[in-house]
Amino acid sequence: MKTHPKMNYIYIGVDCHKHTHTASIINCFNEELGNITFNNETKGFKELIKIIEKIKIEYKEQIPIFGLEDVKHFGHSLCNYLLSNNYLVKYVNATLTFSARKDNPIVTKTDEIDSRCIAKVLLDKMDILPTAKNDEFFWTLKQLTGMRKSLTVSHQHYLNKLHSQLLHHYPNYQKMFVNLDCQTAMLFFSKFPSPDMLKDITKEELSSKIKTPTGKNKHMVTSGKILDLVSEYDIEHSTYQEERNYLIKFLMKQLKNTMERIEDIDMEIEGLYNKIGYKLHTLKGLNKISASNIIAEIGNIDRFKTSSQLARYAGVAPNQFSSGNSTKYVNNKYGNRDLNTLIYFLAVRSICPSKNKETPHNAIFIQYFNKKVSEGKTRKQGLTCVMRRLVNIIFGILKHNTEYYHPYELEESSKIAYKEELEIQRQKEKEAQEEAKKVDNQIDNFN
Repeated sequence: MKTHPKMNYIYIGVDCHKHTHTASIINCFNEELGNITFNNETKGFKELIKIIEKIKIEYKEQIPIFGLEDVKHFGHSLCNYLLSNNYLVKYVNATLTFSARKDNPIVTKTDEIDSRCIAKVLLDKMDILPTAKNDEFFWTLKQLTGMRKSLTVSHQHYLNKLHSQLLHHYPNYQKMFVNLDCQTAMLFFSKFPSPDMLKDITKEELSSKIKTPTGKNKHMVTSGKILDLVSEYDIEHSTYQEERNYLIKFLMKQLKNTMERIEDIDMEIEGLYNKIGYKLHTLKGLNKISASNIIAEIGNIDRFKTSSQLARYAGVAPNQFSSGNSTKYVNNKYGNRDLNTLIYFLAVRSICPSKNKETPHNAIFIQYFNKKVSEGKTRKQGLTCVMRRLVNIIFGILKHNTEYYHPYELEESSKIAYKEELEIQRQKEKEAQEEAKKVDNQIDNFN
């Protein structure tokens, strides 16, 4: 007599927390076989395995299969322990657990109920749930990129605070420096947090105080510009000026510190990226840090069989809603939003012109974007098409671990087309201006 494959397993759903985990054990008939709360440490893991092995013997050597809601954070240690001991582990999405919990007549939430729901989802969807893998590289890379993101947010926070403080001290400070976190700007504001400290100082003296190793001769020009701008001020020593000066010096120290920490962690990320040998940074618009951010969000590319699956995971592919003869596609607001943001900014960089606006950053993508817009799509939809094309390229590079070959011959023809379109656009603008002048002249003559 043949038996159903699910009858060969016992199902363990684990609700993971910081200090303790709760596990519920059921059989293929959804009958509860046990419940245990154990510590999030090796000793607690061994207690769980001991109970599982007893149940395994009692139920004629059935195979234990574990379902974890969290395999990357609080459940990371347990997941690695189970995998190293050759147990089968499945990742259960929290949304599925939430749906299972809502099936109860009275919706309550405890660790026991959550673990029971995880076990129920594991039983029902065992064949389609993703299998957890011991991907230490991707987990470590995600930790590093996450820390870098936190440092970047802190750096921007201090930079915003600095802007608000300098507005009171140097009203036209933005004319002095393009970036406040460049070496010369940080050195200047650290030594001269208020304009009254520049009284009676010469251009040469100021130049010697803000000179940096990489500044070459620019510090002389910068010194002259600063003194010319400050000469317009009515310099007075305000009350409590020393305390406000301290704030600016403090913010400068914090900015310097975060920049140094970002440089340190960038070296770690690049070192880890080089060890694995990925070549995503060869894609135009990416470097090793931005490529690492994308890889950290994607994880192991072997999880995705096609680029369409990766696009759905990134929230780039539209969702289909159909009923009868009616079919509608709407923007996908789900998926990995961090990955979606990274691909979005890569697409924006790809279709933006360079600083001189004469040569495009990526002529191929600009031509592709313009083509989609000319076909009737909105600019937002055209950008989504560029994002989708980028997902295909990223998938191909990671799947085959190959360098990106940029089609330079196609880019040259695209550059020519871009310049022609730019010239046509300028001509139209010129004609429109001339037409507007004619109308203005007619109105003046009529008056």
